[in-house]
Amino acid sequence: MNRFAPLSPHLPILNRWLTLAAALVMAMVVLGGATRLTESGLSIVEWKLVSGILPPMGSASWAAEFKAYQSSPQFLQVNHDFTLHDFQHIYWLEYLHRLLGRVIGLLIAGGTVFFGLRRYLPRALLLRMLGISLLVAAQGTVGWIMVASGLEHAPRVAPIKLALHLLLAFSLYSALLWTRWQMLGHERFLIPRSMAIATRGLLTLVIVQVIFGALVAGLRAGLSYNSYPLMDGQFIPDGLHLMQPWWRNHLENVMTVQFQHRMGAIAAFLGVVWLAVYGYSKTPALRPALRILLMVTIVQFSLGVATLLSGVALWLAIAHQLVALLLIGILVRICYRAPLKCQQTQEK
Repeated sequence: MNRFAPLSPHLPILNRWLTLAAALVMAMVVLGGATRLTESGLSIVEWKLVSGILPPMGSASWAAEFKAYQSSPQFLQVNHDFTLHDFQHIYWLEYLHRLLGRVIGLLIAGGTVFFGLRRYLPRALLLRMLGISLLVAAQGTVGWIMVASGLEHAPRVAPIKLALHLLLAFSLYSALLWTRWQMLGHERFLIPRSMAIATRGLLTLVIVQVIFGALVAGLRAGLSYNSYPLMDGQFIPDGLHLMQPWWRNHLENVMTVQFQHRMGAIAAFLGVVWLAVYGYSKTPALRPALRILLMVTIVQFSLGVATLLSGVALWLAIAHQLVALLLIGILVRICYRAPLKCQQTQEK
């Protein structure tokens, strides 16, 4: 039975709507990663929700934007030798990032209003999409708060805010996928409860690992200790707990933040291997998904090591973030297929 029935007359257009929204969120994550890695995110020093839709037009507008940027910490402390031409390079990337965010917001929130008024959405789906629209608003708000943190004193966004921003993007992507599967009535399986719990535990572990990765990015910790498997000549290096109080090390200590990301990667990799072996024998219906999960995890682990050894090469880092999103999507898919309730559903 369809979770959001009755929908049959409108399924094709609603399916295209949610598919496009999920694809744009994926593109947003990739573009956001490129913006962060090229340090373009601080190039636009004001948030203009409506008037900011259009880029600068003409030399006078560009001069005004550049003048505003010249008062920012990034220009004063890092890019003080930038010309207008240099500024335009980083401006366009951040502009496209913000523009895509507006498009996603309009597509999801505007689409919810449009389809709701036309009564294409049953009550349950309408409430779900209103919640997702709020998630989009939260994502945009946190994004600006994150950028604003790098416009005050030091030209660097707060790592914890970057982690929250990325986590919200992954949550939005997952919510769109889950809603689409429910709307289309994708099949769910009767599996051992232990397998369903293990899958959700592994998803939680990978989410924590994503947060660790965002902290690494926020501190630029990947630019240090570019060797593997040893770190500063040791598997467990000295200096992991130099800061006081102790918890600051896990958020601000470059060595500790990178080390916990390394250990999280190993834990997640071993968790996937265990889940694949355990689930392969216990749940034949999930075997194709488990094989894909294992292959994508191997690719992701390899990309992480390669990114570190390269000194955070741009294309490797972007690929690493994109595959992390795919990995989360696969795990969410398995969680959807493997409900916690021990009952067979007939969503076809």
